[in-house]
Amino acid sequence: MKILQINSHYDQGGAARIAACIHRQLLAEGEESYVAYGRGEDPHEKNVFCIDKKYEVWLSAILCRLAGLNGWFNRRAARRLVRKIKEIRPDVVHIHALHGYYINFKILFDCLNREKIPCVWTFHDCHAFVGNCGYFFACEKWKSGCSHCPDIRRYPKSEFFDFNHYMWKKKKEWFCAHPNLIVATPSDWLTGAAKASFFGKFECVTIRNGIDARHTFYPRGREQCRKKYGYGADEKIVLGIAAGYKDERKGVKYMLNLAKMLESEARMILIGWDSENDAMLSGHSNITALPRTESADMLAEFYSLADVFVLSSLAENYATVTLESMACGTPVVGFDAGGTKEQLSDHKGIAVEAKDQQALLLAVRTAFLPESGLLRADALAEKIREENSVEQMTDAYKKLYRKLAAAK
Repeated sequence: MKILQINSHYDQGGAARIAACIHRQLLAEGEESYVAYGRGEDPHEKNVFCIDKKYEVWLSAILCRLAGLNGWFNRRAARRLVRKIKEIRPDVVHIHALHGYYINFKILFDCLNREKIPCVWTFHDCHAFVGNCGYFFACEKWKSGCSHCPDIRRYPKSEFFDFNHYMWKKKKEWFCAHPNLIVATPSDWLTGAAKASFFGKFECVTIRNGIDARHTFYPRGREQCRKKYGYGADEKIVLGIAAGYKDERKGVKYMLNLAKMLESEARMILIGWDSENDAMLSGHSNITALPRTESADMLAEFYSLADVFVLSSLAENYATVTLESMACGTPVVGFDAGGTKEQLSDHKGIAVEAKDQQALLLAVRTAFLPESGLLRADALAEKIREENSVEQMTDAYKKLYRKLAAAK
């Protein structure tokens, strides 16, 4: 089989890492796999290519914000991708995230629909079936057309105009014209939302995200990792990922409040910190803020040395960072948002009501206790290897690819 994946990035962040894992596993299994991405560094990997130029992405982002139309620009990049599709002639196109200012939706789908190329579309958020935002939170306007958006400045934001209903209508027109498409999502929560949207005419299935839980994310030895990075054996350590803390969705204030509440009890480590957010750290004596790292080994060591990983997102699908922490033997505490509760079932973690600061604090304190009932170390890591391996995920997608190709 020839598979072409499309995503905004490659191996940078959740959806991009999933695309990379699938690509590498397909190649390892002897399949002909390709990935087209829009922005980010060249990974110098086989059959991975960028369709945008950096200035095109920046120009598209500016135009999107000024005009209020996301996915209407980047025509050159879309035409490059169409030429690649005609050159590769894939049996199946596997779409991930289309937002990110890198592709023209209409040009891409005109090609896919006209050529009747079978498609799997993995929803990593809600953008495909709402007017413009990534997550709808409590808003249900997406079910009837996304008119009069209450928050046009949420990513991907518009500075002036509300064209959400128009974008919703055009998405429905372009996307639903496809003759042979299956929607996949990592969580039952998002699968349910997809079925309730205009994508309900298609088959919608749940395929859990997978990670490399054998060679990359696995328990590294708590004591050794703490000694390596200068933390005491008896310290209580809370870990969080700080990337994207400008986005209110990430729940940064709940993490900072948590650090304050635990000031005399625990140290908080935030990885992925951007120095432009340093003002947020004022008055917090127990936070260690570390910059983003591209080293998976370093991430695994920090996951391994922590007592608990906290995910404070107010809207989430099926976060790979949660899987990575658990694969390294560290349980997770998070808000019950989107698919998070599904991830933390079976004693893998604790989900509490979103925005409940006291409940979050109590859950973290519970996770510190040996008698908490939470799985830890090798027992927790084994659970993730059983349920969320790259091999399982890729095999599930291969079954969809074969099903679509057979129906062509």
